[in-house]
Amino acid sequence: MKCTECGKNKTTQGEFCESCFNETKICRRCQQRKSIFEFQKNQKSIAGKISRRGECQDCRKWKKPIPMKMRVEYEKTNPMPPLGKPFHCPVCEKTIIRQFKNDVVLDHFHLNGEIRGWICRQCNSSIGMMDEDVNILKRAIKWIQGILHIFF
Repeated sequence: MKCTECGKNKTTQGEFCESCFNETKICRRCQQRKSIFEFQKNQKSIAGKISRRGECQDCRKWKKPIPMKMRVEYEKTNPMPPLGKPFHCPVCEKTIIRQFKNDVVLDHFHLNGEIRGWICRQCNSSIGMMDEDVNILKRAIKWIQGILHIFF
């Protein structure tokens, strides 16, 4: 059997040889196995290991960043809360003392870059993981409330 990626003979049962399998990743949005180089670098650990985003570059194209001019204008009237000062998140309603540069983020609508405002990193990540989809968020609420039941 041949690897579908490189064409070399493979010793495992999957569609890839071991080296290609180790250099591929499944996109969480399109569910396709792709080369790790099709995923943007995300972070680098202290040990030097590079992690990559969960979505391939093709699937991330719809996520527009905040245009710099719009961000600068917004920050003139709504400055980022300073480090060491309390910040009240309008989503989770928790008050945190800012300790890090990225513990408060400027949230925006990814389809058009429109700014929504400052929120805590946890809320921003949660909204992003739910694809900013109100229907997914409603189902998550039903799940937490015990209303949504799935039978297999």
